[in-house]
This record gives sequence, structure tokens and C-alpha cells, in this order.
Amino acid sequence: MNRIFEIAQKIATNRIFNYYIFSLILLSAIITGMETYPSLAEEYHTLLSFIDDFVIACFTIEIALKIIANGNKPWKYFKDPWNVFDFVIVAVCLIPFSDTHYFAVLRILRVLRILRMVNILPKLKLIISALLKSIPSMGYVIMLIGILFYVYAIIGVFIFGKTDPMHFGDLHHTFVTLFKVLTLEGWTDIMNIHIYGPAAGENQQIVSLWPFVYFASFILIGAMIIMNLFIGVIMNSMEESQNELSQELKNIKYKDQSSDELYKHIITRLDDLNNEIKSLKGKSS
Repeated sequence: MNRIFEIAQKIATNRIFNYYIFSLILLSAIITGMETYPSLAEEYHTLLSFIDDFVIACFTIEIALKIIANGNKPWKYFKDPWNVFDFVIVAVCLIPFSDTHYFAVLRILRVLRILRMVNILPKLKLIISALLKSIPSMGYVIMLIGILFYVYAIIGVFIFGKTDPMHFGDLHHTFVTLFKVLTLEGWTDIMNIHIYGPAAGENQQIVSLWPFVYFASFILIGAMIIMNLFIGVIMNSMEESQNELSQELKNIKYKDQSSDELYKHIITRLDDLNNEIKSLKGKSS
């Protein structure tokens, strides 16, 4: 039984095997993309179904090998959140076709197999881990953005609500308008309505410059400062994740070195014992 565990562990940790799984993930992504074209999906239905079943079978074998590699403690596989993520995705893919809408939706979730790349590529895994780790800190930044939106939305309704009800008629429409402004998409057109007034063509005249102060200050605070806070939080979390990963690798390397030193020490002691036994036999003879 121990021999089976060792073989499963060697296969699961083999670099060529990991590259093979990565190629299957890419193949799965291509197949999923081809299925979005009805003509291709209908013409190559048999081939695509065969490849899809083959890929799912390989993913299932991969998970089985990783579980077996843990020996008498298969539950260790599920201690890693990324392993649980892989297991759920493959489990969803194993759900058979059905006429019910519920199972049809689950089958659409096969596209999640593409996300298994995260567990294959260490750098990508590091970025995702950093993003997840930055979520608690991002909460305060999001709260700050919410306060900024609320204050500017109320000001916008009171100042521009009568002249531009489509953009600033009420609070929720103003929130949508400010979101457009924050993305820097067409914000100058919205601002020009209030700077030049409803007049069009060559007869446009500047009515007021206060709208420029309103929009420019919102963009400076929202797009420039707060967005940089987002980037700073993510970069800080990424640095922490990289340090944790480096420390983990150092610990693994230290354990490996300790195991090698222990192994060498045991071999040395066995050689010494053999020499002592031979010398004792020589003296007794």
C-alpha cells in the first residue's frame, strides 16, 4: 500500500504531469470557446463531446492521485483551499446532462475549469492570494468611496437637478452619473451641459465655471487619490503574500535538508555498526 502512495505522490508532483494538466486546461478553454459558436458546436459535436469527456476524466484522475498521495490521511487534500476549489469545479463538470434548467445552468459552469490555471501557475496564484488578502483592507477604501459618492450625489442633486434631471434628477440617477464620471467615460459631455447651458451650436456661451470645480474635484479625489489607495492596498498584500510564500519555501527546503542530514547520519551510523560487527567477528575468530 505504501508503494501505491509513493507512486501517486511522484506522479502528482511530477513537472511533466503538471504541464500535461496545464495543457488540458488550455484545451478545455478552447473547447468551451468553440461551443459558443452554434455552427461549430453542431458540426463537431461528437469530437467536442469526446474531448470534453476525456479532459474531465483526466481531471478526475488528477484529483484522485493527489488524494491518494496523502496516504492514510486523504483529508489533508481538502485542507488547501485551492484543492477544494479544483474539486468543486470538477464535481460540477461531472454532473450529467438534464432537461431541467437547474442542471443546464450547472453545466454552463464548466467554463470555471479555466480558473484551474490559478492552481497551476504559482505567480498567478500569488496575485489571486494577494487580492483575496487585500479584501478586508479594501473594505475601508470602499467605505471612503461610498461616503464620497453620497456627498457629491447630494450636492449634484441640489445644484444640477433642475437643469439636468436625466443625470442629476434624483439620488440613484446621480450615483450612476458619478460612476460614469469616475470611469472618465464621457464626463466632459455631462460637464459641458452645465458649463455652457442648454444652448447648442456656435452660440454656446459659458454660463458658470462652478460645474468644472465640482467635476474636477470629484475626479481628483475619486479617480486619482482613492484609486491609488486601492493599488497601494493590493501591492502591500502582494508583498505580504510573496514573503509568506518565500518563508514557506524556506521551511520546506529546511525540512528537506534536515531529512537529508538525518538520512546521512543514519547511513553513517549503520556503516560504523557494520565495521564494529566485522571487527568483533574478527576478534572472536
